[in-house]
Amino acid sequence: MNESESPALTLSRALEAARERHCDSRGLLCDYDALRRAPEREALAAALAGLEDFDPRSARIPGPIGFWLNTYSACALLAALDVAPARDVRRVERFFERARVCVAGLAYSLDDIEHCLLRGNAHRHGRLFGPLGREDPRLAFTPLIFDERIHFTLYSPCRSTPALRVYHAGRLEAELEDAARDYLRRDVRVERDGAVLVAPPQLHWYARDFGGEPGALEFVLARLEDDAAIELIDRRQGRVKLRYADFDWTLNQRPSYRQPT
Repeated sequence: MNESESPALTLSRALEAARERHCDSRGLLCDYDALRRAPEREALAAALAGLEDFDPRSARIPGPIGFWLNTYSACALLAALDVAPARDVRRVERFFERARVCVAGLAYSLDDIEHCLLRGNAHRHGRLFGPLGREDPRLAFTPLIFDERIHFTLYSPCRSTPALRVYHAGRLEAELEDAARDYLRRDVRVERDGAVLVAPPQLHWYARDFGGEPGALEFVLARLEDDAAIELIDRRQGRVKLRYADFDWTLNQRPSYRQPT
C-alpha cells in the first residue's frame, strides 16, 4: 500500500478537515453541534472504520505514535457528540473505557490507546494495575518509543484539553515539542517570587513518566519561556515547589455560528 492509499493518511486528512471547519483557530474549542450535522463527521467515521484491517506497525518509526495520537483525537471528537453542553465528560458512562475504534481487527477505547499503547500498558491515574493482561494481542501494537510529551497532545473534549492537532511521522519530533510548549505556556504560572511553580496536573498524575517530581520540574523549567519567571527561579537556585492546577473536564463546546455563504 503506498502512502496515497494509506488509511492513516485518510484519517489525518479527515481530522484536519474537521479541525479547520469546526474548531477555533487554536484547536481548543469545537462546535460539536455543527460537526454532528456536517460531512466532516461522516468522513471521520469512515476514516476510523477504514482502520479495521490496517496494521500501524507498517509505518516507519515514529509513525505509529503519530497514528495513535490522530486516532485518539478522532475518536474523542466523535465521542463528544454524545455529551451534553456544560457537562463533565467524566460523568458520561464509560466515556474513556468504551471501545471506540477497531484497528487491525482489535477494539480500542480511549484509555486503551493512551495507557496500554502510548504509555506502555501503565496504569491510569487512580488505578493500581495496568489495563491489559500480558497475553493481550493489543500489546503487540505498542509503539517502540515512549515519549512523555504525549500527555500534552491527547485531545479530550473538555476545557483543559491540549489543542487538537494533526501529527505526521516526518515532523513528529517538532510537533510533539511544539504541543508540549504550547500547553505549558497556557497552564504554567510562577508565584510567590519564584518559590512556587503551578503546573498542569498531568505532571502529578503521571509523575513516574517524567522521572518523579524532580523530573517533572526539570521538564517544565526546560520549556519555560517567560524570561522574568526564569530569573525569579534562578535566584532561588532551584529551590522551587511544584503545585498543580485544577483540571476542567467541562465539555469545550464552541458557540455555533453560521458559515458565510
